[in-house]
Amino acid sequence: MKKIAIFLLIIIAIVSTISYLYLTNVSNYRNAQKENQKFEMYIDKEITGTEITTLANKAIDWNEQNQVGKDNKGKYIDNGENSLNIDIRFVDNDVTYNIEKIYDNGMNTFLSYYKDIKFKCSEVQYHNKTNKIKYMLFEQITQ
Repeated sequence: MKKIAIFLLIIIAIVSTISYLYLTNVSNYRNAQKENQKFEMYIDKEITGTEITTLANKAIDWNEQNQVGKDNKGKYIDNGENSLNIDIRFVDNDVTYNIEKIYDNGMNTFLSYYKDIKFKCSEVQYHNKTNKIKYMLFEQITQ
């Protein structure tokens, strides 16, 4: 009788552990989807320079809230969990700039030149560990 009780307790412990791990995984996945919605709304959509400034502010706030570190050039470091980097490729001079560089040079300057110019997200990458967005590339599509 004692062996049966121990066996049942082990079975209950295994089922409980598996259930806990599964529910935690589902919760993390839903949390990642919810957080990604803030940025996924820009995928496959033409947006203006004004919306790029809004996106830049969201991304910088996101990285600051998650205490993402910066490298010596001022670019946010990929921490493998919740960092977000955004690059913008300009066709005017065929150069790609990180959003932090544009932010540091002044969003008003960016707006004065690119306010009504259209951009489109051409690449998105996700963190393997958390499935949160880690990188977005926007390309200028009008001049």
